[in-house]
Amino acid sequence: EIMPKLFTKFATKSDKGTGLGLFISKNIVEVHGGMIWAKNNDDGKGATFSFSLPLVDQYQKHLDK
Repeated sequence: EIMPKLFTKFATKSDKGTGLGLFISKNIVEVHGGMIWAKNNDDGKGATFSFSLPLVDQYQKHLDK
Protein backbone atom coordinates (compact mmCIF):
# COMPACT_ATOMS: atom_id res chain seq x y z
CA GLU A 1 0.00 0.00 0.00
CA ILE A 2 1.53 3.28 -1.13
CA MET A 3 -1.07 5.64 0.38
CA PRO A 4 0.74 6.22 3.71
CA LYS A 5 3.94 7.12 1.81
CA LEU A 6 2.28 8.94 -1.08
CA PHE A 7 3.57 12.44 -0.32
CA THR A 8 7.07 11.39 0.77
CA LYS A 9 10.20 11.88 -1.29
CA PHE A 10 10.77 9.20 -3.96
CA ALA A 11 7.42 7.43 -3.36
CA THR A 12 6.45 5.59 -6.54
CA LYS A 13 4.99 2.30 -7.72
CA SER A 14 6.20 2.87 -11.27
CA ASP A 15 9.45 2.27 -13.09
CA LYS A 16 8.99 5.67 -14.69
CA GLY A 17 9.18 8.97 -12.85
CA THR A 18 11.15 10.05 -9.84
CA GLY A 19 8.47 9.99 -7.16
CA LEU A 20 9.03 13.68 -6.47
CA GLY A 21 5.89 15.26 -7.96
CA LEU A 22 3.54 14.81 -5.01
CA PHE A 23 6.34 15.56 -2.54
CA ILE A 24 6.99 18.89 -4.26
CA SER A 25 3.27 19.63 -4.55
CA LYS A 26 2.79 18.99 -0.83
CA ASN A 27 5.63 21.36 0.03
CA ILE A 28 4.27 24.15 -2.19
CA VAL A 29 0.76 23.81 -0.75
CA GLU A 30 2.03 23.72 2.86
CA VAL A 31 4.30 26.76 2.37
CA HIS A 32 1.14 28.64 1.42
CA GLY A 33 -0.64 27.44 4.57
CA GLY A 34 -2.74 24.81 2.83
CA MET A 35 -3.38 21.09 2.99
CA ILE A 36 -3.24 18.36 0.34
CA TRP A 37 -4.72 14.87 0.52
CA ALA A 38 -5.63 11.84 -1.56
CA LYS A 39 -8.49 9.36 -1.39
CA ASN A 40 -8.80 6.04 -3.19
CA ASN A 41 -11.69 6.04 -5.65
CA ASP A 42 -14.68 3.91 -4.65
CA ASP A 43 -14.41 1.79 -7.81
CA GLY A 44 -10.84 0.81 -6.85
CA LYS A 45 -9.39 2.50 -9.93
CA GLY A 46 -7.04 5.35 -9.15
CA ALA A 47 -7.35 8.10 -6.59
CA THR A 48 -8.69 11.62 -6.24
CA PHE A 49 -6.29 14.34 -5.13
CA SER A 50 -7.49 17.55 -3.49
CA PHE A 51 -5.94 20.56 -1.84
CA SER A 52 -7.11 23.65 -0.01
CA LEU A 53 -5.51 27.04 0.50
CA PRO A 54 -6.53 29.66 3.06
CA LEU A 55 -7.92 33.02 2.07
CA VAL A 56 -5.50 35.80 2.92
CA ASP A 57 -6.70 39.07 4.46
CA GLN A 58 -3.87 41.06 2.88
CA TYR A 59 -4.99 39.98 -0.58
CA GLN A 60 -8.49 41.22 0.21
CA LYS A 61 -7.10 44.54 1.50
CA HIS A 62 -5.20 44.95 -1.79
CA LEU A 63 -8.41 44.35 -3.74
CA ASP A 64 -10.26 46.91 -1.63
CA LYS A 65 -7.82 49.72 -2.58
